[in-house]
Amino acid sequence: MADFGIELVNDQRVNLRFDRFPEAVHDRLLATLKSLEARLEAAVLAAEPSATGRMRSLSGGRVYDHGNRIAAVVGVRTDNESDARKAAALEYGSHRALQVRAHEAKLAHFWNRAVNPIMVEVRAHSRTPNIQQQRFLRDPIQAMRADAIAEMRAALDGAVGDAS
Repeated sequence: MADFGIELVNDQRVNLRFDRFPEAVHDRLLATLKSLEARLEAAVLAAEPSATGRMRSLSGGRVYDHGNRIAAVVGVRTDNESDARKAAALEYGSHRALQVRAHEAKLAHFWNRAVNPIMVEVRAHSRTPNIQQQRFLRDPIQAMRADAIAEMRAALDGAVGDAS
């Protein structure tokens, strides 16, 4: 990253340089983060497991611009706790025993033989899933990490160069 240098030509030039500098940094970083977010979102969606497509419909990215703070976020966005747990289980894996509450279920087959559907009571029981981690969120960002840092540094260097 470029070092900051100060030339004291006159008061007007120094003030002008520092008045425009934060805006130039903001604009360059915003453009860089928008580009990075779009590429990361595409990589996450490509790596995301998709049995039904429901989680893919919840996944996406967004760039937040709050003037003095810019952030790019890509992930599974949901207010539904069940969907969030499912996404976490796929990202990190799951091998802990879960308690299943007693419930009713419709049974339309015995082994491989179809029968007229009947309602049955299922007792409470313990179930241990064997979900291997998919790393569909962590691997794409790890793969982009060095390029993302280099692009952000280049944006800062360009803004510093323009302000000189």
